[in-house]
Amino acid sequence: MVERRDRDDHGMSRALREIIIRAVAEAQHRGDSVVEAEHLLLSLSRETGSPAAGALDAAGLDHAGIEAALRAERAASLASAGVAPIDEERLAAMPRIGRPRWGTSARDVLARAHRESARTRNRAAETDLLAAILGLDLGTVPRAIALAGVDREAVLAHAGAESAPGSPGARRR
Repeated sequence: MVERRDRDDHGMSRALREIIIRAVAEAQHRGDSVVEAEHLLLSLSRETGSPAAGALDAAGLDHAGIEAALRAERAASLASAGVAPIDEERLAAMPRIGRPRWGTSARDVLARAHRESARTRNRAAETDLLAAILGLDLGTVPRAIALAGVDREAVLAHAGAESAPGSPGARRR
């Protein structure tokens, strides 16, 4: 059974706290004024050794794969509005100095992850977060994942199998 002792004063797992801190850094690095679900997904992909990151990687969604999927989603969204693709260099932003706000999709994902954690007490926090992200029906992340041709349920099943108690990929919270 996965223990839940590795938590801070707010009840958040230390692993999840690190993912959130990296998500803020992802948003800042990209020059975004808001932290959204895609920043959480990018951060989660960098969680070396976690079942969630392993499942993403197996589906071709390592950090570079997620960035490529997000670029494809942006191009498809612009095309659907009749806007020609914009050169990546023109889209490059300077890293933000200030702290970005929390966007709707990120708040939704974190609330879903909290509910998921209460429901699945024996699973790693990273896998609960992945389940929450993959559970989104609307927004940039679901469109990007669909364009990448990734089966969300298969990714989550892979992550869940690796985070099951006693499996080689299982991690403590």
